[in-house]
Amino acid sequence: MSKLKQWLERWYKSQQPEYHKKIPKPSPWAKNDDGAYYKAALLSGPPGVGKTTTATLVSKELGFDIVEFNASDTRSKKLLHEEVSQLLSTNTIAGFAAGNKKTDKKRVLLMDEVDGMAGNEDRGGMQELISLIKNSSIPIICMCNDRNHQKMRSLVNYCFDLRFQKPRLEQIRGAMMSICFKEGLSITPNALSEIINGAGCDIRQTLNNLSMWSAANKNLSLEVAQKESKAAKKDTILGPWEVVRMVFTESEQKDMSLSDKSRLFFYDYSMGPLFVQENYLNVTPNCKKGEVMKRVAQAADAISMGDLIDSKIRGSNNWSLLESQAMYSTVLPGYYMAGQVTNRINFPGWLGKNSSANKRKRMLSELHMHTRTSTSGSKMAMNLDYLVYLRNAIIHPLKKYGTEGVPQAIEVMKSYTLLREDLTNLLELCQWKDTKNPFNDIEAKVKSAFTRAYNKEAPLLPFAVGGISKKRVAAAESELMEDDEYVESDTEETDDIAADASIKVKTKGESKIKKESSKASTSRAKGGSKEGKAKGKKSK
Repeated sequence: MSKLKQWLERWYKSQQPEYHKKIPKPSPWAKNDDGAYYKAALLSGPPGVGKTTTATLVSKELGFDIVEFNASDTRSKKLLHEEVSQLLSTNTIAGFAAGNKKTDKKRVLLMDEVDGMAGNEDRGGMQELISLIKNSSIPIICMCNDRNHQKMRSLVNYCFDLRFQKPRLEQIRGAMMSICFKEGLSITPNALSEIINGAGCDIRQTLNNLSMWSAANKNLSLEVAQKESKAAKKDTILGPWEVVRMVFTESEQKDMSLSDKSRLFFYDYSMGPLFVQENYLNVTPNCKKGEVMKRVAQAADAISMGDLIDSKIRGSNNWSLLESQAMYSTVLPGYYMAGQVTNRINFPGWLGKNSSANKRKRMLSELHMHTRTSTSGSKMAMNLDYLVYLRNAIIHPLKKYGTEGVPQAIEVMKSYTLLREDLTNLLELCQWKDTKNPFNDIEAKVKSAFTRAYNKEAPLLPFAVGGISKKRVAAAESELMEDDEYVESDTEETDDIAADASIKVKTKGESKIKKESSKASTSRAKGGSKEGKAKGKKSK
């Protein structure tokens, strides 16, 4: 709370141009960051810890007028641009209610549950929110439950990061005992502990339960508290980041049965094992130093066995093996590596590597198909034996002879019936991590001459080249970016028949020319018939 208050109190001073340009952007690991560089703050933490209450109280204490948008509001790109932009540039409602047409009262924008901005209703909202933060003239406070969600990765870079930790049972119980005493509610510490645990250490839920149950009876015994808290036990949906932390944290496992540990796997049995595999080396197990490598090896063996079971499940559709996979993919790695997660929880790198591998396989398949009339090897032979030599045969003349080597390079392209795009794919497939792309050493004028020559002398292709509308590609990419990076395209699909190559559209000029030509042909026909009649009369 003190950091948020300090940031909000100094916001207008720190955002003045002459002062702000002197403030360097802090590193993500800076410990003494006061947030002066940022125009927005991000409060993150589990539900019910008081994020919205903290932001509201701090804003009111400093005399700010609050404008709030939460999950009940539609927060799409269009509505945010229209409504919030107007709010940032007009007078406050409180000012008009007080009878003042103008007011100098400061304002703050509260954006609650920003990690829930997704789907059709809020499409483009995250991108517009980042745009508003960049150009904002007032402070913006964003709140979310899951800071590690992939949708939050972009927003975090533009916000002062303030994290709320889940309070311990003892901390909540002390505050609740004080509230119960002031409200005249008689309850024992053990009974109160049952209620707090039933609410999942959610302060708001605990207060609501106490308020509801105390309305009927001001004396809550342990038996009643156990019964009521069990009936009102809070159902929590854990994300993969919380699950993997619970898998490896020894204090979390202490009171969990084997069934509870196995249940962690079923929160997301597709992504969970990938998170475990990605992060098990970031755990410091509670054991002797000489046993660490042994435990790491045991965890790796269990993960490998879990992967084999996963392949069996999906290969033979044998879903009854999920319980066995849960044991090897989650329970055993957590048992061997039980300790503390010392580093941040990383997103599975296998997903990105797998995506790149699939892209390269597709590129290789296209090259293999396009060169089938000139080569006889398999895709594997193409990858191992052809690609580098084929690339050199095209690039070497351009690099050595410049524009004079263009015909030789074009001849190679024709011989293997390659498209201009195939050369780009060829260069990417031959590129290794620490090697230099030889195409970058060629002069720009030579590249331009090569492209012009190819477009002019494009060979007849023995295969069909599929064409995809650029607008449709942009629309598809915008949908993908809504889930992953939160940057979207504003392109819309249009049913324009002029863009369809299979439909010929008449233009005004063409129709006019056709009308004139038809008139001319008609007049010629009429003239011809008159001449025929005249000749007939003369012959008579």
